[in-house]
Amino acid sequence: MRKNWRIAVLLLLVMSLIGGCIGKKEVLEPIKPSKIKLVYQDEDAFYRDYGKYFHMKYPQIEVEVIPQVQVLKNLGKMIRADEYEAEVKKLLEEADADVYMLDSRMFKEFAADGKLYDIEEAIRQDGYNIEEFMPGLIDSIKNLGNGKLYGLAPQVSVGALYYNTKLFKENQIEPPTNKMTWEEVLQLAARFSNVKNGSRPVHGLYFSYGHAGMLMMDIADTSGLKLFDPKGEKVLINSDGWKKAMKMAVDAVRNNAVHFRPEDQMYSSKNDFFDDGVAAMTVSGPPATFVVRFNEGEPVDWEVVTVPIEPGVESTNVSFNSLFAVSANSANKRAAWEFVKFTSGSEMAHARSRTMTGSLPSRTGYLKEFKGKSMEPFYMLKAQHNSVWMNEYVPFPFFGMFNKTLEGELQAVIDNKKSVDEAAAALEIKGQELLLKLQEESKQKTKGNS
Repeated sequence: MRKNWRIAVLLLLVMSLIGGCIGKKEVLEPIKPSKIKLVYQDEDAFYRDYGKYFHMKYPQIEVEVIPQVQVLKNLGKMIRADEYEAEVKKLLEEADADVYMLDSRMFKEFAADGKLYDIEEAIRQDGYNIEEFMPGLIDSIKNLGNGKLYGLAPQVSVGALYYNTKLFKENQIEPPTNKMTWEEVLQLAARFSNVKNGSRPVHGLYFSYGHAGMLMMDIADTSGLKLFDPKGEKVLINSDGWKKAMKMAVDAVRNNAVHFRPEDQMYSSKNDFFDDGVAAMTVSGPPATFVVRFNEGEPVDWEVVTVPIEPGVESTNVSFNSLFAVSANSANKRAAWEFVKFTSGSEMAHARSRTMTGSLPSRTGYLKEFKGKSMEPFYMLKAQHNSVWMNEYVPFPFFGMFNKTLEGELQAVIDNKKSVDEAAAALEIKGQELLLKLQEESKQKTKGNS
């Protein structure tokens, strides 16, 4: 009996050792000389952005670049954004690439279709540091992959609130601080409603694009509101949350707290109110383009704080310039993964921090200041990729077409021709009609091409 007990214990010990060995089995083989394919803008852009750095560290891995610009050459005519997107998708699917560079919309679609490789085991195997990424960034990417991590983002686009220190000081108004709410920022902006700089009126909060509807959308983004149901079948704007955002935007316009750049000046590099010193605050991305404009004349003395937040929710919406992922069908997954992890690694983050291009390294701690200004506010809030507009089931043209409808309805409220309730109800009806119309057209087009 005692002998059988000892045999049983011995068998359990052997099985546990075998199990441990299996558990430590590498999911990817060691690096070896190989070749991977990648679709990128063109070869020159690839080597300027990543290729030269990658080749220095991995001379044994050759990268074949399939130029994405050939899409435009093949089409040879003016096309709509959705047509271009369809052609890019076709190129990616036919290229037999090992690495995909995708926008968030296509990343989500490719992930759902099983075209991407889950990199979490490879991350564990290599001990790859993902703790340095912006708070919430990895979770945001996982949300695009239905809970799985299929890629990484080397850079992110995120906004901050810039303010003119001179205007606040001269008018004895306390400047904005980090983590203020939209309500607080708009109240602060309203204090400049009767202020002038010389003969020119000063605008409390200035937007270089858009209209009251865009301010409403920014507030809604912060509040976590959605314009559509998950399946993209219904427009959801006639609700208390949306009405609150609408009222805040409308009141801000009526109180002269906000000013929008005239449409006929939208693409002009001149007459920017913040650059001219007649705007107290503005929301914008990283300051690379700002500095270029500031240097054209007398520089504006500016500082930066976080974008406005929802009360009690310290998060901000981020967008990904590009997400890199390994193809599920790649025969060179190790080499492909080495490229993906390199593009989002510490070395590239360090290089990017020295060449500001309008985007930020997705890793924190590398871009601490720019031209003597702290960049901490860009990284202070938790990242969320949760835009009110984002829904892969909604035809691309909807957004531009609905924008005009939105502008008209909010202007009617500003002019006291409609109430907030009436405008919200009208927007939901008109938005629903437009959505159904475009979805039907998309179905007919798909049938015609099949």
